[in-house]
Amino acid sequence: MCNKDEHQKNQFCGMKKILLFLGCVTVLALTSCTKDWNCKCTDNNANTTYHEIPAATLNDADNTCESYQYNNAFGYNNCSLMAE
Repeated sequence: MCNKDEHQKNQFCGMKKILLFLGCVTVLALTSCTKDWNCKCTDNNANTTYHEIPAATLNDADNTCESYQYNNAFGYNNCSLMAE
């Protein structure tokens, strides 16, 4: 027979496992969701351009946005990802 403290400790450990599992599922769901993104780019002349990135995961959209960046002898273009 378990005493009261042992029972409460086992319940707490069980809840921690459930919360950890739900946290992992949430992170996986958020990183695999696709949505529309905008990539905002500003060049050395303070011109701003926007590039639409439709139906992409966060990782894919970030990689696409980074591909619009450049820095060379003629100038630069800095880009950042924004959710729609």
